[in-house]
Amino acid sequence: MYKFDLKSEISEIDNNVIRFKIDFPPFEGLTFVCMYLLKIDGSKVLIDAGLNFKDWKKKFLSGLEEFNLNIKDIDYCIVTHDHIDHIGLIKTLKRKNPDMQILMHKITHDLIRWGTDVKYNKEVEMVATELAERMIKFGISEEKGDSIIQFFSNWHKLIQYCKPDRILNDNDEILFDSNKLKIIWTPGHALGHICIFDTVNKYLFSGDHILSRITPHIGSFIINPVLKNEYDVTNILDNYLKSLDKIDKLNPKIIFPAHQEVIYNPHERILEIKKHHDNRLHEISNIIKNNPLTPFKISQIHFGEDLSDINTFLAISEVISHIIYLEHQGKIERIEKNGKILFVS
Repeated sequence: MYKFDLKSEISEIDNNVIRFKIDFPPFEGLTFVCMYLLKIDGSKVLIDAGLNFKDWKKKFLSGLEEFNLNIKDIDYCIVTHDHIDHIGLIKTLKRKNPDMQILMHKITHDLIRWGTDVKYNKEVEMVATELAERMIKFGISEEKGDSIIQFFSNWHKLIQYCKPDRILNDNDEILFDSNKLKIIWTPGHALGHICIFDTVNKYLFSGDHILSRITPHIGSFIINPVLKNEYDVTNILDNYLKSLDKIDKLNPKIIFPAHQEVIYNPHERILEIKKHHDNRLHEISNIIKNNPLTPFKISQIHFGEDLSDINTFLAISEVISHIIYLEHQGKIERIEKNGKILFVS
């Protein structure tokens, strides 16, 4: 699809896990994507499916060859969520190995199918427009609102739909002879996000839910009207923090994230992430103390003004998730003035 000069590092983390660490082409914020091949009771389980770029696929295939493997050796591919750097090669993998079982959460499947089916194009554009109009009320310009509509209306063009062999739900298990993988639904970074827990080795494959050095984006996303009616997506940060607690209770030994480094101190890292969000909530509360501001203005104070369109959206989206969390706690209130929504503590 696209061609870039990519770097890669394929390594065996231990006897059971191979990591495919491949450059993330010029997208802002992250430098590489990791896929993992887990060996479990004679089966081989691939976690996530990378990017749909020609050179990315070549790096992955050559990485398999380094360990005398090929696509036909992979028994399962489990997708953590619907973002393009996690689902890109699903259709290619399935075409090259029809016996491979593709697994994903029900929400992830519904979002991918909705976003890629042309009969829903008008509905996708309508939902993107509603998001843009909400962001304009929160302070961004109409020009940036148009950019949001264009971005989300065309997002599905980077994705190929592949019907999964199994739809997953929270606490589902994939059984092997002496081990099992437990599916943990962890909404926050994406509504259908899941983590995969190896119950014997106590390995957690965290996707984007827990990263080693930065916190994943927790903010606004577009979802189809059916899912919006089924799930409460107003307080995204609350969903995310509760998802962190679910993982902490599992007491994982090692976390394998989709970006950055392997995490060998899971409990401490989870506490760091929660502390980060506590600090951000405190900082935002102080910014708007007796000082009503739009979320966009808060994001400029918090993240700076010289941001690209996509990073402007990510910044205001992140701020909104924290503001809504504070609002649900009754710590701040909103004021509508001249067609804009302001918040004050």
